[in-house]
Amino acid sequence: MPKRVGIIGISEKKCEGMNRKDSASDMIFETASLALKNAKINQPDIDTVVMAESDQVDGRIIAAMYSALPAHCFGKDEIRVEEDGASALALAYMRCLSGNFETALVIGWGMCSQTNLDVVTKQSFEPFYHRPIGLNWITAHAVQAQSYMEKWGITAEQGARVTVKNRSNAVKNDMAHLRTKVDIEEVLRSKYISYPLRELNFPPHSDGACALVLTTEEKAKKNNWPVFAWIRGVGWSNDTYFMGDKNLWRLSSLTTAAKRAYNMAGINDPLKEIDVAEVFDITSFHELMEYEALGFCKEGEGGKLIDSGATLIGGELPVNPSGGMLSSNPYTAVGLYRIAEAALQVSGQADDRQVPNAKVALAHGMSGMCGQSNFVTILSN
Repeated sequence: MPKRVGIIGISEKKCEGMNRKDSASDMIFETASLALKNAKINQPDIDTVVMAESDQVDGRIIAAMYSALPAHCFGKDEIRVEEDGASALALAYMRCLSGNFETALVIGWGMCSQTNLDVVTKQSFEPFYHRPIGLNWITAHAVQAQSYMEKWGITAEQGARVTVKNRSNAVKNDMAHLRTKVDIEEVLRSKYISYPLRELNFPPHSDGACALVLTTEEKAKKNNWPVFAWIRGVGWSNDTYFMGDKNLWRLSSLTTAAKRAYNMAGINDPLKEIDVAEVFDITSFHELMEYEALGFCKEGEGGKLIDSGATLIGGELPVNPSGGMLSSNPYTAVGLYRIAEAALQVSGQADDRQVPNAKVALAHGMSGMCGQSNFVTILSN
């Protein structure tokens, strides 16, 4: 039987905006400490620490030198990824499978209120042709959303329904940044940020941190450590860097990542076999694109799926019952929050946002512009 790795500790820091009073190091230390406490273990029990953070967002070169100690890396093997937190989970998972490590602490954070994310993300683009025309995370995703809408006839109302759904879900999530409902008319009346995207099609700028503790099945049994969720499948894929070298209306690397995770987990019909999904809704229209790339519906039918109510809590496949990224955006930590929420769902510990009888969950993380890199994790109880 293949070696199994499970999640034994979960810690989510409440996402906030400009009013956060603690420093980044305080937030990291508290979140990592709570994950260890939740797992009922101590720092010496950890073999390796995997961190997810961004030098650009943190405003420091090799920022891990500053954050390693509060992340409990003292005396431990440590490594970091400058990608979404979902990639850190995949790396920690492989480290546990390798036989060189048995227990791993994974932590990701983002302090978006202390930086200008719009300016920082300009640095991700080619400096001579693309950067001068003003491409950043907002304008690039607006171009992609427009391409998607034009290709399939997706309407502004269908995108607005995603925002309404996720913001409504966030009301029941104590960890969410934005916890007020909005209606379709409010979304459609909000000001344009970059056509066709309005203010309420985008997530907020949030500060937050999330940590998970992973261990092998053998180690968990030996120490009688309870497991929240087992990792059944992981998959990731990278697409081309240049926006003009791909069909923007299709998230090709997400489709590839999902197929790899499904194959590993033995999933053939995701809409029927997955009970709940937490996805990287960097805009409301990207959640619709993700429905298609993840195989929840046919290509071009993401709008029909949201119209049907299938992705509501109580629907056939609830998506983002936590409120998703549209309610909380601690940038580099977003994918790790998605995995933490998925683990809480399959363990039956998601409180008021719990999806009844959730046994299999999908979590999705993304890095780069326009869906360049995608990571999919399948969890089960």
